[in-house]
Amino acid sequence: MPQAVVPVGESPAAVQPRCAHPLAASIATADRAVKLLSFRTFDRTSDLPNAQSSQWIRCDQALADPDFFPRWRGQVAQRLTEQQSHVSEQTQVPEKTTGGYVLQWYLVVPSYLGALLFHCARRVPSLSPRQLSFRLDPAAVEGVALQPGRFWCLPDDPDAGHPDAVPVQDEAALGAILRCQVIAHATHFLTVYGPMVRFGSRTQWAAVTDVLDSALLLAGRSFGSPQAGAADARLVLAGGEKPLTSGSTIRQLTDDRGRTHWTRLRGSCCFLYAPPGVERPCASCPRLNDSERACVFGTLDRA
Repeated sequence: MPQAVVPVGESPAAVQPRCAHPLAASIATADRAVKLLSFRTFDRTSDLPNAQSSQWIRCDQALADPDFFPRWRGQVAQRLTEQQSHVSEQTQVPEKTTGGYVLQWYLVVPSYLGALLFHCARRVPSLSPRQLSFRLDPAAVEGVALQPGRFWCLPDDPDAGHPDAVPVQDEAALGAILRCQVIAHATHFLTVYGPMVRFGSRTQWAAVTDVLDSALLLAGRSFGSPQAGAADARLVLAGGEKPLTSGSTIRQLTDDRGRTHWTRLRGSCCFLYAPPGVERPCASCPRLNDSERACVFGTLDRA
């Protein structure tokens, strides 16, 4: 959950419509539709956030800072400890849990932004680390920002003639671009982060696959059609082109109360179950079979 070009930043000023990049309107549309986190653009190089003073974290700076990911994992451990403050036994949050959380949360940055623009605008921006920023609250990703630049689109896109636009033949070709953009960003990330965790290469790439697949389902849900999100996921993940570990595994499951849920078969784990006091695993936990998964869904209130 992916190469190209320019740095990212933060600006308090609104982007003026007369000079706005075509991707600005697409990202504003995505931001209005999604409740889970926010999306925005930084439209000028002069708006770049300063790593010392801004809440926004540029991906290229995070990847170049050897202390960034250990510090983020520490924030995750603190957050999980606070959430389990009712537990009498005080034990450390396992390293595999903080490692799994940061692995999946970082991948949200390129995957969710790319998936949403693909779904709502049939556009794929360059997802280079130099063009993406994110914000934490305080341990989870709460916002993603893009400095717009080159983007791929369909021939009938209204901005196909823009200097930054690269029209491609059809939706299958555009889906392949998104897949390649996410893979490229993930490759850079895992080169840095992979040696910091005790997860094998397959587990790491299963996380990339899971986050991209989930991002496309989220996009469909956010715009009112999980079915359309599932169709996009099948298109983008295709046959599970390596280093991805599978094609899309999105499907529907009926819980023991007769309700239907959209879910997927994950190949990676966040290890939420490992800390003390956790009473049940996630509904999408790869350790569950479908019968157990249906029971977990049955305990949830319909969102």
